[in-house]
Amino acid sequence: MELILLGTSAAYPTIERASSGYLVRDSETSILIDMGSGVTRNLMRWIDPLFLDAIIISHLHQDHFIDIYPLYYYLAYHESQKFPIDVYAPAGAREFVLQIFPPASESKFDSLFNFHPLADRAVFKVGNFKCQSIAVKHNLPTFGQRISYNGQVVAYSSDSTFSEALFDVADQSDVFICEATKQEDYKDVMHLTAGQAGIIAGRAEAKKLILTHIWPDFDPDYQKLAAAKEYSGPIVIAEDNMRIDIG
Repeated sequence: MELILLGTSAAYPTIERASSGYLVRDSETSILIDMGSGVTRNLMRWIDPLFLDAIIISHLHQDHFIDIYPLYYYLAYHESQKFPIDVYAPAGAREFVLQIFPPASESKFDSLFNFHPLADRAVFKVGNFKCQSIAVKHNLPTFGQRISYNGQVVAYSSDSTFSEALFDVADQSDVFICEATKQEDYKDVMHLTAGQAGIIAGRAEAKKLILTHIWPDFDPDYQKLAAAKEYSGPIVIAEDNMRIDIG
């Protein structure tokens, strides 16, 4: 199993970073988790999107789903035996996404994407992978993810304020991808500090912590030091197109 970081910026893309997106795959199964601005372009470096087995959208903030629009147009002009691609997303996501399309596009959209609602603690299978969604605290319905195969686990916080649910997301994971959007002096948003990411990774006994979704104006090295005060394991600052082997 391998993890490829396709988008690692918070809120908006930068010259170096797309918005949130992560590819988990083995030789037979490929799952795209989130698809913010710029993720489709990075995805194409690693896999033809026609071969995706599933897409998971953790929540409906634009920096986590907006690239479904360019992906739609790519898929619409190509053919694949995998259509429709299963999309696991919060309830109502299909209708929300369809608002930007003209009504005549609805049938084509449904031929390409088959939406399934995420639910707290729900387990579903995608190819070789067992997936579990866990509701986390954000300012709209949001789900952290656990993707497991052959005893190995990739965990993803999505966007969240500090809560007990995140310990269940990260529990004994081989890799914990955790947002570290804010610094201690950056108040009034439902996001995590790097120090909180470190606390979660430490208590959950995660084997590796990947800090992602860092606000573009903040120093990643500062965030890494803050996490290291709370977590003694390996810490990685997420970068676009970084590839990580998981067992």
